[in-house]
Amino acid sequence: MQLSCGDLSARVELRGAQLRSLRRGSEEYLWQDEAGVWPQSAPILFPFVGRLRGGGYTHAGRSYRQPIHGFASAQEFELVEQRDDALRLRLRANAATRAIYPFDFRLDVDFELSPDALQLRYSVVNESREAMAFGLGSHPAFALPAAPLGDWSVEFETDEAPEVYRLDGELLAAMPEPLVFSPPRSVQLGEQLFDRDALIFKNIRSRRLSLNHRAHGERLRIHTGGAPHLGLWARPRAAYVCIEPWWGVDEHAQSPQELLHKPDLLRLAPAQRFETGYRIELAARRD
Repeated sequence: MQLSCGDLSARVELRGAQLRSLRRGSEEYLWQDEAGVWPQSAPILFPFVGRLRGGGYTHAGRSYRQPIHGFASAQEFELVEQRDDALRLRLRANAATRAIYPFDFRLDVDFELSPDALQLRYSVVNESREAMAFGLGSHPAFALPAAPLGDWSVEFETDEAPEVYRLDGELLAAMPEPLVFSPPRSVQLGEQLFDRDALIFKNIRSRRLSLNHRAHGERLRIHTGGAPHLGLWARPRAAYVCIEPWWGVDEHAQSPQELLHKPDLLRLAPAQRFETGYRIELAARRD
């Protein structure tokens, strides 16, 4: 499905409600997997972010398996409404989701273009008769069109703790490790940065980040919607970076198995709604 507003355009797939392209004129801002490196571009992470200890969880005396980042990215969404510059997609619980996540829910995803930005909004409604726990995350991958990778950096809006969480095997390390921001507030990209998988920042203060090039300046900004955690990731040496606002994180080796005891998940009472989203704002053209 195509959206347009002025010289901005976007393409969204029903499968996973995944953003597949964001262009200004002929310039593409989203990762395109032309070489078979990583086939995604902006998957939605629901109802979990990252990996669960043991690959699953328990609830009401039953055990459930769950793939990394949940199941939303593999589901076919329904088109609810569309106009030239906006659309709404919807996923409701079905037999396949209930087999691994025993709740009735509604997940709406709205996309709206403006002359210089794309706004994406989520709405999660608990349609069950019991409390529902879940995580929700965004995973947009931004193309890095100019080599080398070391000329690119991701800059936080404000000062953050000089530490980052990394994976320890298949799970998150229980403790962070030091991180040097260089320049201040910035994470410089490079060919080895993601050799140990993602950089995960917990309880961030920033509500905006920018993707910058050493010579060409700011390329875009991403507004996180107030998400408490953030992931940075790419396949090593690939020409993109994922800037990922998260409500939830990968689990560590001591995480509880019982779903309602997991501390990093959101909770909704029956009929309650949770809303969030993120915004991609393109930098002004440089003539």
